[in-house]
Amino acid sequence: MPEWTRNTPWRQGHLLTDEAVTTIGLINRAYPDNAVVIVATHNFDIVQLPDKEPQIEVVIGRRIDEFDGNYTHAKSSRTLHIEFEGDEPLLAEFVATGKQSIQKKLLEDFVPETAAKLSPPNLATFQMWLASRYRRSAFPDEFERRLADSKLSNKIANAVKSHGKMITAVFFDVDEGQEVSRTGPDDLYVLDIILLHSLEPDFHAAEAAAKKTKDVIEHAFRKKLFDKQSGNWQSIELRYVDVISEETLTFLQSKLLKKWRLDHISLGADPQQQVLAE
Repeated sequence: MPEWTRNTPWRQGHLLTDEAVTTIGLINRAYPDNAVVIVATHNFDIVQLPDKEPQIEVVIGRRIDEFDGNYTHAKSSRTLHIEFEGDEPLLAEFVATGKQSIQKKLLEDFVPETAAKLSPPNLATFQMWLASRYRRSAFPDEFERRLADSKLSNKIANAVKSHGKMITAVFFDVDEGQEVSRTGPDDLYVLDIILLHSLEPDFHAAEAAAKKTKDVIEHAFRKKLFDKQSGNWQSIELRYVDVISEETLTFLQSKLLKKWRLDHISLGADPQQQVLAE
């Protein structure tokens, strides 16, 4: 039987072969015949000998036929839809609750799947998704309540979902980053939104999709929260929705803005939580 060494072929983002999944008994109970299992442990910990790091964390997911746009690009910290490239490309869904730790020795007899792999950008997305569960910064509860009560959270989610692969992130700036307690509909939160769109494979199509999403969001906010007679906003004032590409977002913006995640779509019992990608 092979022994675990620092030269192990296993790395973060590698898939287990179907044989390894079956032999080890890593079953997706909801989809027992459609399981796909990915290594989540960081490379530094993977290469440690079992007497120091005896376990590896994996995520048990499933194969899917198509993406849900709200789950691409790690926009939800609960569910990830991601593509594997190669001789046998596949689309997969992973859910945070599908994480499981196994003994390294169980993988000693197996090598990673070679027919389907994550590209470097998709590996970065997978890493960002893993980190998102542990780096979440919530918006004010009252702001969340107003967004939900007005149904605008669903309006935004549905607008983004239609172009999910081209819109890679939605950023919120609430009250210019200041934590202010608001009471009553006339005590307004001030909201700025940035829609981040992809560069590839079609920059212009992604930009057009983001602009269309911008129009939908602006129309929804004005319809719900802007009083034409008085010329005043109620509850939340939407100052602007800006569309920028991934290469245009500055480092300073990435530190100050909060990414608005779409977790409420898949986890209605939890309050919506946000995370800024590393």
